[in-house]
Amino acid sequence: MYLDTDDLVTSSIIAFLIAIVVFVFSIKAFRWLFPESDIDDKGLSSHVWVEKPSYILSDPNACIVCETLTHGSKIRYCDNCEIFVDLGCVKKANKRISCKVLSTNRPPKNFTHHWNKSLLIDVTCCVCSSDDDTDSILGHFFQCLWCRRFLHENCIDQFIQKCDFGIYRKYIIPPFCIKTNNRFKNVSKQRIEKVIHPGWEDWTPLIIFANKKSGNNDGTLIISHFRRLLNPIQIYDVIDCPPEKALDWLKTTQLECVFVLVAGGDGTVAGVLNSIHNLQLKNDPAIGIIPLGTGNDLSRVLGWGTSYSDSDCSGIVNSLDNISVIKLDRWKVNILSNVLKKIKITNTITMYNYLGIGLDAQITLDFHHTRKSPLYLFNSTLLNKIIYVGCGTQQFLEHQCQGLSNMIELYMDEKRIVLPEIESIVIVNIESWGAGVNLWKLGANDGNEFGAQFFDDGLLEVLGIRSSLHIAQLKMGIAEPIRIGQASVIRVSYVLIFYTIDKLILLAY
Repeated sequence: MYLDTDDLVTSSIIAFLIAIVVFVFSIKAFRWLFPESDIDDKGLSSHVWVEKPSYILSDPNACIVCETLTHGSKIRYCDNCEIFVDLGCVKKANKRISCKVLSTNRPPKNFTHHWNKSLLIDVTCCVCSSDDDTDSILGHFFQCLWCRRFLHENCIDQFIQKCDFGIYRKYIIPPFCIKTNNRFKNVSKQRIEKVIHPGWEDWTPLIIFANKKSGNNDGTLIISHFRRLLNPIQIYDVIDCPPEKALDWLKTTQLECVFVLVAGGDGTVAGVLNSIHNLQLKNDPAIGIIPLGTGNDLSRVLGWGTSYSDSDCSGIVNSLDNISVIKLDRWKVNILSNVLKKIKITNTITMYNYLGIGLDAQITLDFHHTRKSPLYLFNSTLLNKIIYVGCGTQQFLEHQCQGLSNMIELYMDEKRIVLPEIESIVIVNIESWGAGVNLWKLGANDGNEFGAQFFDDGLLEVLGIRSSLHIAQLKMGIAEPIRIGQASVIRVSYVLIFYTIDKLILLAY
């Protein structure tokens, strides 16, 4: 009997591969059966280490563990509790220094301050009202991660031990009120499952959704700022966590009012509004906007400004004391397509800002394709505006939407409208279009033959645009749009003999 050497080698390789597969699956099964948690038996959560944010200009920075000065790529920063460590001290910091706890079973009456050493020097002690700290170059100040107060190390014992969560108390969801799905080791993946009211007067929990890719990529900085001011589990990146999952706990929690701040452009805001609508809540949260997009039309109308310029989000939180809640119309757009004259396909979208058919939609579509291009290497509001101008210039030369008025039929409240020679129809719900142009009032100093425009009156305004040159004139405020009318039901049909429905170009926010 002979043993084939090739068979022996093949059998050994197969056995080795099987052993690796079994080992990997065993680890995964063990982690699934015994999930790790960010909350250990002492109620301490893991740090979120990132490279030093760009808004922290000081360099070098002192490591809070070994107290040596470190700079550049050798420093790490916790996005939740604001401490700096060098790379060699990360493991020591994880063992010695506790980060902000997301949730805890500790009773409210026993929730004490969470003091961490602070390396800031231009601060004042809350007990002795002194900023004198000359004993050490690093200082002996400590800061509570929740109430944000500063104390000398020697003054901590003289201060009240129970934490009241400071000036932002009404917006914070305290850890003792939260139940999380803490099977995830990664803090960013944890979600709120249940919230208990802390019993505080005027408590209005604040949830933050930010799009890191909007505008000049300021979303990352906003997430970092709010993680310091609030409970980190109240802050989400819409790319990593769909709003419907993050807010699912609202279905089982009876709260009179919840605030949601959306940091992003009009598209991001519309996505969050749609997600909240899909939850079918008894009381919808009130939505605010931190404008990070290119146009930010909804933000302009609602009074949140044209762009984000605040270097510290505490100013945004402070402004919440002076806001008012208003209503905004939500419009359903049904798109019906005929395929082979027998099959009908219906697609439904939601509109908040405006809807364009024709030229302006084509320009936006070209812009969208450009942003998806591999050559689009970095995100910038200024660059986006330049690309918009380029796409508009292209349409000025090509006139792809010329003769649109001969290809469509417009019905407003079931009344057929005879259209003039136009290349675009714009249906608007708010008083801002194309990054701040008030089409309905533009050039109408003495009013017009139609009624006034409101975003909560159940009416839409329909306007026409003649060309790309007309769009440029509208943006400069030296021309008027073609005002067609107002209606609550609008229907646009293509004359299929001359044009195929697959060339219908829609833009809706």
